[in-house]
Amino acid sequence: MKSKQILGLIVGIVALSIVGFFGYQRFLAPTSTPTPTPTPAVKVAAEVVSAQGFIVPQRSSDLAFRSGGRVSEVLIAEGDRVKQGQALIRLQDDQLQAAVAQAQAALDLAKANRAQVDEGARAQDVTAAEAAVRSAEAQVTAASAERDRLTGGATAASIAAAQARLSSALVEQKLAQDAYDKVTQCVTVNGSEVCPGLGTPEEQARLRVAATNEAVNAARTALDEATKGSGKQVQAAQANVAAAQAQIDIAQAQLERLKAGATSAQIAAAEANVAQAEAGLQAAQAALNEATLIAPFDGTIAEINTEAGQVVGPGSAIVSMADLNTWVIETDDLSEVDVINVQADQPVTITFDALPGVKLDGKVLAVTPKAQTKRGDVTYTVKIAIEEPDPKLKWGMTGQVEIQVR
Repeated sequence: MKSKQILGLIVGIVALSIVGFFGYQRFLAPTSTPTPTPTPAVKVAAEVVSAQGFIVPQRSSDLAFRSGGRVSEVLIAEGDRVKQGQALIRLQDDQLQAAVAQAQAALDLAKANRAQVDEGARAQDVTAAEAAVRSAEAQVTAASAERDRLTGGATAASIAAAQARLSSALVEQKLAQDAYDKVTQCVTVNGSEVCPGLGTPEEQARLRVAATNEAVNAARTALDEATKGSGKQVQAAQANVAAAQAQIDIAQAQLERLKAGATSAQIAAAEANVAQAEAGLQAAQAALNEATLIAPFDGTIAEINTEAGQVVGPGSAIVSMADLNTWVIETDDLSEVDVINVQADQPVTITFDALPGVKLDGKVLAVTPKAQTKRGDVTYTVKIAIEEPDPKLKWGMTGQVEIQVR
């Protein structure tokens, strides 16, 4: 009996222990909730590409003469503000001005000849040609009469007629020579010799002189034959008749040519002469204009590399000017690794070594497509516009740029 009681007591104690443990765990033991691991916060930061750059004007130019010469005037000084088209430096241009004047005179002469071709023959030219025809006809008549006289025997009357013909021929010769001298007379225009009668008038006058010379020779020969009674009188008279008839043909052809007016070839030649003279004047004027150095835009003179009296060569930069109202900064050390992230219109922050505390805003204007090698590194130049430039900025100042590429 005791053994059973003891066994039951042990079983009861074990059962109570088990129930107590689970009850403690269920109701009395403190509860603990596991603390979750916090998720790291994502911090978004702008990616920046940094580089060094130099301040330069957005627009600048080094100016030079296309052809060399001696400097006559320097019309500006360093620091002067100039306007587009303003004269800056002049070379000596006396020879160039003379060339322009000569070219102008040549053009005036060509235009005058062209106008003469258009107007046709003048009334006095036609009258002179008609007189030449009548004179030639008279010479034929006289030569024929002399031939007939010689074949019929010489008389005092025929000798007197020969003398009269010679006198008439000499008068015609004098008139023709005077007319030719007047036509070929030249004048001086702006230092250049101009001969307005050259061309058709000179040709006509020259033919008339030649005709009168032959007429005088023929008349003189006829008179000699009549007075000397040479056995060759008849032969000479016949030659004189043929020569006089040839002069009629020449004079008549000249008259018809005057009345017909200029040919298409003569008109084309006159027009070509005018065009050539105009081109010569344009070339001379252009050369004269090139003797003055002109400002290509509004700006400030930054540097002058010449003075009056100095001889400058063609293509040598003697004036440097720029528009100092608009600045850009050009990078000097942007690497090939960084440049691939840089694009136009990206915002830029700019600081300067010479201006502590000054921070300016800008934006990317352009990226050069071609690399350069500087100090052994491959670099690219980025041009950056400065939105509100500081008045203290100077050409060539160094600055640090930070380009926000994202």
